[in-house]
Formats: sequence, C-alpha cells, structure tokens
Amino acid sequence: MTTTTRVLVPAVLLLAPVVQAQSPASLEDMERRLEQLEMQQYSKQNNWSDRISVNGFMTYGITRHDVHVRDNSGEPIAYIDRTTDEISHRELSRAGVQFNASISDQTSATVQVLARGRDHYDAEVQWAYLSHELSPSVTVRAGRMVLPFFMHTQYNNVGYAYHWATLPGEAYDVVPFDTMEGVDLSWNLNTGPVSHRLNVYGGATDVPSFSLPAPVIYKVSDLAGINLTSQWRDWTSWLSYSHAEVTLDLTDLAGPTGLPEAALEAPVSLDDAQTYISSVGLQYDNGALVLMAERTQLGIEGWFPTKWGGYVSAGYRFGPWMPHVTWGAANAHGVSEAQSEGPVAANFSAANQVRSKSWTLGLRYELEVGVAVKLEAQRFYDMSNDKIMTNGLFTPQGSAPSIEEEEPTVFRLTVDAAF
Repeated sequence: MTTTTRVLVPAVLLLAPVVQAQSPASLEDMERRLEQLEMQQYSKQNNWSDRISVNGFMTYGITRHDVHVRDNSGEPIAYIDRTTDEISHRELSRAGVQFNASISDQTSATVQVLARGRDHYDAEVQWAYLSHELSPSVTVRAGRMVLPFFMHTQYNNVGYAYHWATLPGEAYDVVPFDTMEGVDLSWNLNTGPVSHRLNVYGGATDVPSFSLPAPVIYKVSDLAGINLTSQWRDWTSWLSYSHAEVTLDLTDLAGPTGLPEAALEAPVSLDDAQTYISSVGLQYDNGALVLMAERTQLGIEGWFPTKWGGYVSAGYRFGPWMPHVTWGAANAHGVSEAQSEGPVAANFSAANQVRSKSWTLGLRYELEVGVAVKLEAQRFYDMSNDKIMTNGLFTPQGSAPSIEEEEPTVFRLTVDAAF
C-alpha cells in the first residue's frame, strides 16, 4: 500500500456506511481503485509529450563576392565569413533543433543542437542549460549559453528572426560571438509604462580567430557582464557591458610564420589581458516601419587594437514584402601604440586592424508563416586612409593586395525557416 493510500483509506473507512449504502464494494476493491487513480495521476504528470517541446530552424544560403583577386598564396581573397568569388552553398547554410523539457513548474532544461554548412554540418551543442524560476519575475540559468553581448545574439543563428540574410558584419564580427559556459540571472521589472529585462552573467569561453597567419584561440576567463533591455510601446533599447581576461598563446604560429618561438612569447602572446566589450542599440518597430541602430566595441589590453563597429538600418513591411537598406561602418585605433611592443606585435596588431564602410540593399519576402526568402547585395568602400591601409572585412593587406579599387560587393540569397 502506498503512502497516499494509507492516508486516504481512513477517510474512506469513515465514509464506509455511505459507500456500502450505494455499493457493496469491499475494502480491497477500494484500495485497488485508489491505486489505479494514483497511477493515472502519475501517468498524466509524467507524460513526456506534455513535458517536452521541440522547435527548430533552418537556413539555406547562397553567397559569393565579385572580387577576382588572389592572396599572396594564390588562394581566392575571402570575406570574413569565408565567402569567395565562387558560389558557395555552405557558408550561410545551417540547421538547428531545440528541445525544451519541463522538469517541474519552476524548472526546465534546454538543449539546442546546431549544424553549420561551413563546418561540414558537424553537429554541436550550442545550448545546454538548466533554468529555474526563483520567482515569477526572476530566472536563473546554468550551463552552456549564447554570449549575450549584442542586441541580436540570442537568436543570431535563427535567420528568420531578422530581416537581413546575415547580421551586419561591421558590428557583429567585432567579437566572433559564440557560446559560454556559465550562469546568468534575469529579472523582469517595470518602471511605469516601461518594461525592462535586466540580465547579469558570468562564465568562460574559447573564441577562435582567423585573422592571423593560422587559426588561434582566445581563451576568455573571468567573464562577467550585464545587459538591460527596455521596451516602451514600439521602442526597444539595449545596453550591454562585459569584462573578461583574455589569454592568447601565439607560439604555435612559429611554423606558419617562420619566426622563432621566443619571438612569439610575451608581450606578443597575451596573458590574462584585461578586456571589455560594450554595445548600445535602439529599435523601432510598429509592425510596418522598422528602424534599427547599434554600436559595438571591443578593447583588449596590449597590442590588440580597439575595434568598434555599428550600423543603421531601415525597412518597411507591406504585405509579404520588406525592402530594407543598411549602412554599416567599422574602425580600429591603437595600432600605432603597438609599435612599442616590438615589430612582431606591431605586425599582428596591423593584421587585426579594420576600416570599412558599406551599403546593403535587401529584400525579404514572407513566403508563408515561418518561411522567408531574402536577397541582398552589400557594397564596401572607404577601407583605407592616410593612416590605415586595410581590405576592410576581407583578407587583410599584407596577406593580399589592396582591393578597394575593386569596389567589392557581396551577394546573398537565403531561405530561412522556423518551426
């Protein structure tokens, strides 16, 4: 006999005269009936289909640029997302599935698996965290989550969620956003007619970079940050600031660069360099007119230049159509200060500098609810001046000839779905 049955049987015995008046059921029959009711209740509470939901997203994309220039090794010059002058079906394509499981009324688990075409569709766990409601307005999460640096990073892989084919590179490639392992706390509150979501977080992550002669890993530790999203009517604002310590071991570049390991040790290699990342954004969306602007900045102590980027975007929805235009810009400063760290550090600093401006014209068509087709062209200009000579967000000068006179344009076509 279960615990619940032991509690309920005395109550049933008290009602025995009434029960017997209606039915000659025995005590054993009543116990059996109570056990059946318990099992039915347990089954309802533990039905996996009631506790687990599945969502997904997918993007199929085609991209290329029109710069038919080779780098110093004879390879096609590449845009930052590895786009070349050859048509690619992989760079923008990706698919993800998200599983949400309700453990209790207050606790849930989320797992998101993502496969990118540029990584040969090798699936990786993008999200894996537990979430617990401390109160109706306060939630804590722990596990693997997307780095919450910028206004759109929480859904950066869900192309259907924004009007571009890709998020503006001038702002979002300042920090190659990825995931972190850590914990965060979110608090929803109101100040008069304005609703807010305050989020604080901490953790660690590894960030790959491809701007140097060979891929390197920035090890980010003691990451702590805060962001605030505020909404009033059709307006939404975003503020974010993060601080971390970054370690970068460059001695593995001895082979690709031909330099001795000693030349790639400190101060060239970074050791717990103080780092900050900031972002501010504003959005207006009344269902038809969309206006959006954001500015991001990254600063790392040492030879790494301070980078900033931003964009201003406007679009208009009518029926299933949404034409839009975006102006973006990126720049860096502090390259000259790296001269004091020696010629190797100065060269690496120059490889990470950036200067670029662009205009993007795009069109989004809502094929049906949950499916959108996007077409856009992004033209780059003003990638150098008297102080900075760069190829913008393309293969940097030094590794490739200047391409500014080529007036480079990147073309993109995507089909995005969310389900």
